[in-house]
Amino acid sequence: MSIPMPSSAQSRATGYSFTNGSLCIVRDSLEVRITGWPVPQSVMRRGTPFSRPQTKWDPFVPEFRLVHPYRPAKKQIARKRFEKDQLSFDFFDETYAPGKIEPTTPAQRKKKALDQFRFSLPKPVAHVVEPFRTHQWPLLSFLAHDEGALDLASNNPALAFFLAQRLRCNRDLIQSLGCSQMRQRELLDVLGLPSSPNAVKLFRKIAPSSLNGDNWQSIIELLKTELGSPKPRLNHLPSINSGVVEILLDQGAADAALPSLLIEVAKDRSENYRGRIVHLITSTLRMQDEMRVSKKCDRFPSVERLRSVHDEVSENYRRRAHKLTEASQHESDHFRNPPIPGIAGKIEPVTSAAQLVDEGEAQGNCVASYASKVRDGNIFIYRVLFPERSTLSIVRSSPFSSWRIGELEGRYNTDASPETEDFVQAWLDRHGQIV
Repeated sequence: MSIPMPSSAQSRATGYSFTNGSLCIVRDSLEVRITGWPVPQSVMRRGTPFSRPQTKWDPFVPEFRLVHPYRPAKKQIARKRFEKDQLSFDFFDETYAPGKIEPTTPAQRKKKALDQFRFSLPKPVAHVVEPFRTHQWPLLSFLAHDEGALDLASNNPALAFFLAQRLRCNRDLIQSLGCSQMRQRELLDVLGLPSSPNAVKLFRKIAPSSLNGDNWQSIIELLKTELGSPKPRLNHLPSINSGVVEILLDQGAADAALPSLLIEVAKDRSENYRGRIVHLITSTLRMQDEMRVSKKCDRFPSVERLRSVHDEVSENYRRRAHKLTEASQHESDHFRNPPIPGIAGKIEPVTSAAQLVDEGEAQGNCVASYASKVRDGNIFIYRVLFPERSTLSIVRSSPFSSWRIGELEGRYNTDASPETEDFVQAWLDRHGQIV
């Protein structure tokens, strides 16, 4: 079946229109014609408005959304409400009849053309296709070339979508498959998945609005992994949406999300379209790692707990960044050239502004504020790792004085033990002559 071609005047119109049963799109040097039913066809050609009539129409697979949920214009809704409360007068129909209200803006013309394309499809077909936000064309072709595909798409939309993507609009392949003659468990073999009742149930849980042409193969791999796991994490979920998928595809986020949090994400309709909680998890873990948090939270039972930890970590991260910026302003060669060599694994010099901030964060002290003093060359900071963890500053009163202990304190400015003081003093005595 050939697509009716528009006149030259119609071809030169830029934007969306619906002409002779086809959705027509003209943009810059591109012209597109798409017929949805009864035989789906989509063709395109390039060139200027004057050269297009001489160019060839080439078939292509549309990836953008073609079938949108139908939302009546506001004037039509207002008209229906008015009719409920008022008597129906003839003059009202003349004033508000939808057919007499012509769209004026490009957005209105686009909506009208897409609505008309939707109405050109059988209602059951439009109903099962519309939830998928991209790559609807293979599914539309699947429905058109196999009568049994509509029952499958109504009963198990995700399975129908996956099969359609695998069949790639190949009419002969679709008809030879004959999905109406096969059980859903048998259709799973086409996707290379275990043909089990549990697999069928998992497919039914997948939210159609969470599927698109970019993620369906990753979801297939996730389902293979889950079906082969002794404790599948998807079985207890009421649904499977983008939020759940993106969490489980990220190993760090998957390890951090407890089953109760996954249930919350599965119930959140806003997670159908894109994962937000996964970014909250990964950013929280990353900030904790960068700050070397000793008692970091890496298991989250709920979204509320996750947000609480994220807010706390974000505030600490912001403070750390501020300290680092201030400390870096005073960084000099003195940081990189401490006056006394350390002892690996026991007493180690702090040799950068970043290390100075890290030491302050790790030990809960204000050593990060010493950057300007280190720059002047009369104080240096060391990490003491043996015999106990502490922070050491060595000072001298003038360039001709010997180095001595300025401060030696444990975490949160607690006193270091006598053993630690003796060890540090012995090290300083060996090297503490005028340098």
